[in-house]
Amino acid sequence: MVGVLTMNSLFKSICVVTAAGVLSSCSDSMEGVWLGECCNDTIGGSKSGLKMSIKQEGDKLEGVLVLQDDLYGSGKLVGYVNGKDVTIRSEGDTETFVNITWTGKMKDGEYKGTYRVEPTPSAALLGKEIQKGTFVLLKQ
Repeated sequence: MVGVLTMNSLFKSICVVTAAGVLSSCSDSMEGVWLGECCNDTIGGSKSGLKMSIKQEGDKLEGVLVLQDDLYGSGKLVGYVNGKDVTIRSEGDTETFVNITWTGKMKDGEYKGTYRVEPTPSAALLGKEIQKGTFVLLKQ
């Protein structure tokens, strides 16, 4: 039937054009591949390439995180989205550091924020401390 406005077509229209007539994106989803860099402020600003491959279902995230270069902690990730706020937890290397928490905001294909790395109990006994840093990722 021509001229019938369904909820789906209305949603698509709102996503494409704002009230001012400017293109807007409704693709603010964490689903996909994100590439960027993280910087560990605790250990002298060591930098590492960072890749997150993420699947999103509703507000829940899961996927894989890969760190390159000087930093360690690649592995599975889980997380959630609340509006523009995104929190992701990755495994760490499970021997020295665990529970890497990535907290930030997603906007216009960019996810940036801070991260915190917790030592395993045995590593903490050996003097390893919590590490903190920053990250920036761009959606591919």
